[in-house]
Parts: sequence; structure tokens; C-alpha cells
Amino acid sequence: MHIDENINTYVDALYFTVTTLTTTGFDDITITDTFGRLLTVEIMLIDVALFLRLVQTIFRPSKYPFTCPDCGLNRHDPDAIHCKHCGRLLKIPIEGEW
Repeated sequence: MHIDENINTYVDALYFTVTTLTTTGFDDITITDTFGRLLTVEIMLIDVALFLRLVQTIFRPSKYPFTCPDCGLNRHDPDAIHCKHCGRLLKIPIEGEW
């Protein structure tokens, strides 16, 4: 069994695990001190969170422009029955109906 000499503490193990999971890679420059590795792990986790937020925003269904008569909220989900802000029953017109 081969044991890597670069992994001596839990922070080292966390650094190499997150680096591998985020596919950042180990390239030519590597951080050697504990603070640098913790900072790198934090940055990589924030990057993953931002990427997931971007994907969520891209694939989220668009809002329907309908103004609530009570509270004035003007963007609702296409299938909304009640206003998410005040709870009023909405009668959003459906495209294609007369």
C-alpha cells in the first residue's frame, strides 16, 4: 500500500478530497500550509454553490407577469392559484382561452 507523504493531517485530507471532487486538479502550484488549504477548500465549495445556483436559475420556469390586486406583486408562477405574498385567490388568464 502506498501512503502519500503530502497527507499528514485532516486538513490535508480535506484539501485533497475537495480538490478531487471539484475536479480543480493538482497542477504545478499547490498550497502547502494549513491556512492556504482551508482557504482553497472554502473557495472551491463557494464555486460549487455558485455553479449550482446558476444551473437552478437557468432551468427555473419563468414567471408570469400578472399583478395581484391586493399587494401588487407582479410576477407569479405560471400555475399559481394564490398570491405567494398575500394569499389572495388569483385568476391568471390562460393563453389560448377566451
